[in-house]
Amino acid sequence: MRIRTQTLPDSGGKAAIIISSPRSRSLHFPWNLRQSFSANIATVHKVAAMGMVASMCTEPIKRRRAEKDLDAKVAAALRERARSRQRNFRTVNSITMRLPRFKDGLRDIKDVFDQYDEDSDGTIDNDELRSCLGKLLVQMSDKEADDVHRYCDIDRRDGIQFQEFVVLLCLLYLLFGPDVTRRVSEFESAKLNRVFDDLIDAFLFFDKDGDGKLERKDVTRRMNEASHQERTPSHITAQLFKEMDLNRNGKVNLKEFLYSIVRWAGHETEDDDASNEGSP
Repeated sequence: MRIRTQTLPDSGGKAAIIISSPRSRSLHFPWNLRQSFSANIATVHKVAAMGMVASMCTEPIKRRRAEKDLDAKVAAALRERARSRQRNFRTVNSITMRLPRFKDGLRDIKDVFDQYDEDSDGTIDNDELRSCLGKLLVQMSDKEADDVHRYCDIDRRDGIQFQEFVVLLCLLYLLFGPDVTRRVSEFESAKLNRVFDDLIDAFLFFDKDGDGKLERKDVTRRMNEASHQERTPSHITAQLFKEMDLNRNGKVNLKEFLYSIVRWAGHETEDDDASNEGSP
């Protein structure tokens, strides 16, 4: 938020207080010459606080609306994919065996993330996201870009960190096709396609009814299909599902699943490597 004063045109030199922020319209109201400077500033802060409260009230509504709209688009894309492709995985073990390949692909995506994180603060903000979408030639309105930003800001830290960036690219790959990865890196696009295909197919392995949402029973059933004699303990499947169900609504969508897989696969940055070398 930015607060400044400005002389109003055609006002005989009268000033106005202007409050502006990146996510809302600027507010203008006249500077009261009968009040002291401190009284005027107190008024500014009062109005600013009211604006912040209003923004805090509307933001969850916008987030829920974006969540619902994008969940529907992702679910439709998953259904189409399930109809048109043969599934890669038949057991949970076959997914586990791919984790090293996931991890290898994450290193390539980390390099891409660093390119779009223009100020190198570890977060892709709204402006950087729009720049990223422009370079990938993904056609979106400003509202759609804002919705994608809200949707992929999973931890709600006002920006997209690396794990969320992996989710973003995978969702763009699902919704817009392999042209996205080709524009990300023509040299590495085939590898990225394999990684994203595996991640999406891993979700579809659990999403047997194809509604784009996993419930605990889906995970439990799939975890125990390979062996009827040696079942996975219920507390293990319960913990696994709990870790994926980030918003605690009893269902796991694709973005929550991807976020969890990235966390489980892990990734190492140069800083991590340096700290490991310095440790005993």
